[in-house]
Amino acid sequence: MKYLENLFDDLTTSVHIKENQFLLKKKGLPGNSKLIKEETVLNSEQVKELINDILNDPKKMLEIDRPYTKVIQLEKYRIIIVLPPVSDKTEITIVKPIRKLSLQDYWNGLIENDPVLLQKLIKRINSQVEGLLIAGAPGQGKTTFAQALTEYFVNNKKIVKTLESPRDIYIEADITQYSKNYANINEIYDILLLSRPDYVIFDEMRNDEDFNLYIDLRLAGVGMVGVIHSTSPFAAIQRFIHRIELGIIPSIIDTVIFLDKGQINKILTLNILVKVPEGMADPGLARPVVEVRNFFNNSLEYEIYTFGEQTIIIPVAQNNQQNYQEIVEKIENNIKPILGNKKFKIELINPKYALIWVNEKHKKDIIGRKGKIIKELEQILSMKLDVKSFIN
Repeated sequence: MKYLENLFDDLTTSVHIKENQFLLKKKGLPGNSKLIKEETVLNSEQVKELINDILNDPKKMLEIDRPYTKVIQLEKYRIIIVLPPVSDKTEITIVKPIRKLSLQDYWNGLIENDPVLLQKLIKRINSQVEGLLIAGAPGQGKTTFAQALTEYFVNNKKIVKTLESPRDIYIEADITQYSKNYANINEIYDILLLSRPDYVIFDEMRNDEDFNLYIDLRLAGVGMVGVIHSTSPFAAIQRFIHRIELGIIPSIIDTVIFLDKGQINKILTLNILVKVPEGMADPGLARPVVEVRNFFNNSLEYEIYTFGEQTIIIPVAQNNQQNYQEIVEKIENNIKPILGNKKFKIELINPKYALIWVNEKHKKDIIGRKGKIIKELEQILSMKLDVKSFIN
């Protein structure tokens, strides 16, 4: 391991070695890294010696072993070796996570000074998430988040298995990590179904086989967390739309967490209901509609439904976002004179229903004697209001 440790410092995420070329190092955090050219040049013999050291290390796991390509997991290092004629010259890429995070680290960076959202998010992770996608572009911290989520589940007494290709989630907890490279899909399915884990962390879903396995296990009742490359949170959902029937999409995917630059950028939630789609007025056009909502403000971003034999995807966030913001501001303007400087938060469920979150001891101030104040607010705003309490 010493020969690898000498190549890295605290900010180096990957080392790129090619025979008779300058050694390259990528340094920095996800989404904010730079490539550094070192003065070191390894010749053909030195590169071969390094490969031999890696292959002879007793701690290695040889994940992929082909004549000209090899993928190795050596503790926290993922090593990709490519030999001619696949590459023009022998090259070695070594990747190492530079920091380990817990879910609390993500919560702190995401929802500072917002106890209501924190409670909602923790509740969803603990009791509602059964089909979760962790999405993002390559190098944005998806696997690091999956690692944090895995350890969170384990610490909360859940049985967790990982399915990886290759195995590169570095977890200190004692869990089983399965490799898709050494067993066929039917074997993996049987193992996971018969062992009955609470959650399966499926890292790097790429092809039809991966998606079908995720879908089958989820329909069998296994909690699934899939890691998927995508340029936007909704693009991750689109990868499933034409693979399954519309009506079961929310049963397969209920939450999408999108990572950007190592931080949670957006969370989407999915549910299905019978309604008239946005933009249609005739009640006779009511149909099952999958709603995709922004978890942070509950605004509707997309609707998915069938029209004839076509699956229609309608982005509605732009119009709704403005309307939702106007409604929230109107509610706030009517509540501020009542509560003054007391802390409160508005959660808009839909344009005709909102929750008012206040400290428990201040609930009576907004409800009033026999509900007089809240009833007057409902008449002024022409909507239903409920008062909830949060913890300081």
